[in-house]
Amino acid sequence: MRVRVVALVVAVASLAGCGGTNSHRGTDPARAMLANLPSCDRVPLNDDPEISAEVTGLVLPQGARVTSVVEQGVLTTVEATVRMTPLDVRAHYENRDDIDLLRAEDETFEAEVLIRTPQRRMYLRAGALCADGTSLTAVVGPDSDEAGLPQFHND
Repeated sequence: MRVRVVALVVAVASLAGCGGTNSHRGTDPARAMLANLPSCDRVPLNDDPEISAEVTGLVLPQGARVTSVVEQGVLTTVEATVRMTPLDVRAHYENRDDIDLLRAEDETFEAEVLIRTPQRRMYLRAGALCADGTSLTAVVGPDSDEAGLPQFHND
């Protein structure tokens, strides 16, 4: 009888540990896949020097580190890194009310957004570098279909 009571107590304690506020995290397969990437402590996110980027129409998440700005005619390409996942980057743009989000999609390890600001458009691609670090490539240009901004590919 004593063995059954101990086994029951252990089983109940184990089941109780499965509940709680963090149990929803384990059910998101995309977040679980990103968690399998190397720790960002092992990936050099800060190796390239940070530079200033005063580009009209550039809208990056807070904390983004700009490492390159290249002007190519009417388009400007900006490279940066940020301590967010691509899923969080997409959600960041979806939650902003100061831009017009034209399109957003993600494939767990990569996200793309196309936004409009006054007189400008920005296409951004976010790619996972580590568990919670992402590279950002933004192309900013005039708000025109003829500007040559990258487009989403519909296969």
